[in-house]
Amino acid sequence: MIGEHTDYNEGWVLPGASDLHLLFAAVPDHQPAIRIRADRFAEEVTLDLDGSPLLTDHWSRFPAAVIHTARAYNLPLAGLHILFGGTLPMGAGMSSSSALTCGLVYLMNHQFNWQLPNSKLIELARESEHRTGVRGGVMDQFAILNSIPGHVQLLDCRTLVFRQIQLPTEGPSWFILDSGVHHNLVESPYNQRREACERIVEEGRLMGLTIKSLRDLDDYQLGRISESASHTDVEKARFVLDENARVHQMVEAFTTNNWTLAGQLLYQCHQGLRHQYQVSCPELDTIVDTLSNLPGIYGARLMGAGFGGSVLVLANPDGIEKTWTVVQDVYYQLHNLHFTTYPVRLDQGVHILDEEHLNNYLHE
Repeated sequence: MIGEHTDYNEGWVLPGASDLHLLFAAVPDHQPAIRIRADRFAEEVTLDLDGSPLLTDHWSRFPAAVIHTARAYNLPLAGLHILFGGTLPMGAGMSSSSALTCGLVYLMNHQFNWQLPNSKLIELARESEHRTGVRGGVMDQFAILNSIPGHVQLLDCRTLVFRQIQLPTEGPSWFILDSGVHHNLVESPYNQRREACERIVEEGRLMGLTIKSLRDLDDYQLGRISESASHTDVEKARFVLDENARVHQMVEAFTTNNWTLAGQLLYQCHQGLRHQYQVSCPELDTIVDTLSNLPGIYGARLMGAGFGGSVLVLANPDGIEKTWTVVQDVYYQLHNLHFTTYPVRLDQGVHILDEEHLNNYLHE
């Protein structure tokens, strides 16, 4: 809901799992390899148990990275045939790569009897994603492994101490608008943003500050650092400090049903991501700017790492279709694109479907 680019700075985040999902099915295979078929691409790859190359421009790099990580920890592997598909859009800023990675790690833990707790699966999934070239934090993996219906987690990304926060059942609704501008974080300046934050921390240490990450800084200390550090690096660090504060303010908004405050925080987050952290793009800005001038909209912001992806919207559901039509018209006129709208329902994180739920899913 809020807390962007704070996780790898050991800050606070407020994530939850949506009902958009990936579904995995697996059976043992006599071949000494793991075969994985992506239903949405009608494509199958075969990955060697000794470790296949990681193709940077292909979805198979994530399962290949999981195999590499399992081998690094001497975890048992065997032949397996996996099929996955689902409703979660890929490259839309909704952690589809983490969903794929966590789903595979969870499946293998069950299939190969690794007997690892969720805390260890989170570490394995994060390390696997790092192997693909994206130096992300722990938020996505943690939310996928720990989410429960109707709740978000207030997570301290340094200690991994968290608290489940129930969202009010009364009030406006949440929506996701997939801009159609999809990203590949390996090819985006994502890692450069992390490096900018690390430079500020190093600058603070050179000044004699005892700090481990940006979460240890206050505004006064950052002001001192700004005298010698790059202005653009300082602005990115300032966004992180402000975003950490917004996470706690959003918890207050949820617990007091203060939807006006929640909407304001969304807009503040977007403007910070746009101007300070510089991870927005014209398409996302058009959607947010247009929404901000329409009735019934409490707030909106880009979600995920940026450079494309989706917009998270808090809105009154009454008459919302007319609102989407207005925004679609503006969006198409300016960018010759259409966005896709998804209502958001906070759901269970990764789990094994029982027979009844599986039959219901297949029937649908």
